[in-house]
Amino acid sequence: MKTILLCILLQQYLNVQHERLGFSGVLLIAKKDSIIYQGATGMASMEFNVPNSIDSRFKIASVTKSFTAWLIVQAAKEGKLRLTDPLSSYIPNRWSKITIEQLLTHTSGIPHNEGITDYWTIKSRLPLTKEQALQSILEMELLPQGTHYSSPGYFLLACILETVYKTSYEKILAAKLPLLKQTGVYNIRSVIPSLSAGYHMIGDSLTVAPYRDPSLMKGSGDLYTTAKDLLKWNNTCNDFSYGWMKEGDAFYHGGGSFGCSAINVVYPKDSLSIILLSNVSVMPVNEMWHDIEKIISNQPFEMPKVNSHIKIENPAKFSGIYQSEGTTLQIILQNDQLYAKLGNNPAFEIFADSSLEFSGKKVNIRIIFKQDEKGNITGLQAEGRGRTLHFIKNLQY
Repeated sequence: MKTILLCILLQQYLNVQHERLGFSGVLLIAKKDSIIYQGATGMASMEFNVPNSIDSRFKIASVTKSFTAWLIVQAAKEGKLRLTDPLSSYIPNRWSKITIEQLLTHTSGIPHNEGITDYWTIKSRLPLTKEQALQSILEMELLPQGTHYSSPGYFLLACILETVYKTSYEKILAAKLPLLKQTGVYNIRSVIPSLSAGYHMIGDSLTVAPYRDPSLMKGSGDLYTTAKDLLKWNNTCNDFSYGWMKEGDAFYHGGGSFGCSAINVVYPKDSLSIILLSNVSVMPVNEMWHDIEKIISNQPFEMPKVNSHIKIENPAKFSGIYQSEGTTLQIILQNDQLYAKLGNNPAFEIFADSSLEFSGKKVNIRIIFKQDEKGNITGLQAEGRGRTLHFIKNLQY
């Protein structure tokens, strides 16, 4: 596919996803350090009407883990630690059998953030000291050893780095990766130039992102960077053994937190990078990556559509409670507008694409209602994020 046509398609794709889903951010595609496409959409600051640019900085959440893993491997090569060393050699704890390599591979049994007492309700919002954060992590109860994704495990890896280098994680990162001039550790005190403000999509409404303190995210989710710096990083990192996930020929890591959605993808055989960064949560960046992969590899691909909605007669017939294997979906009619509410999630508006098919404006979901021969609504099919769920209407309501 010719480069000009490819760039037109990719920019069209970004524009469509901005209109459909509220995607705001940047996309960069490159082969080694040769940029194939770079583009931006949406606002870095909605309050001040400042658009995102390819040089905007974004928080990258768990994409941070690939950096921490690389730093640990470098420390091992320098003889400062061994991957087989127990965690207790560097951080006193009651988990005598956990090794550094188990922390790297998420097989230590240390739970994810939810294992920390009062994490989402209290501690994720508090500016904890390093000692307080460590205490909160080390008092958790272990899960059976196996594969359990664990951000606290990477917090511990960052603490190990600080122990062996006798300096902060931020200074270690700057010393080991001096080419990354636009990359750093986010904190709530520093003014960070060109950092995009964070927003959050609730249903189909955009709000300012809820507050989350970075103190429990050291080494696991507290970095910010630019797409161009991530490209430099991809071309520096030649070891994908730890801190990355694998799918086909691609190594990748995604990240999501309040006010950010990110995915960084590398195809080592082709020296190809796909970097997608957003200042809105929650964006389906994995789905977008696969769309972009199809576009650049000239595979069959249908551009997502911005639906033109129609007005329907008797919307009240769709309202009610629908159930599927313990999951409840409510269709609510309010002021002649239909809303969908799945479980305890926020309600969002749905609009008619045809007499029985509906979709959300900013929520990537499609709802197809089922009716009997008399025209009575009996159930629905909900499609979104690669899943299809079938619901039966509860006729008692």
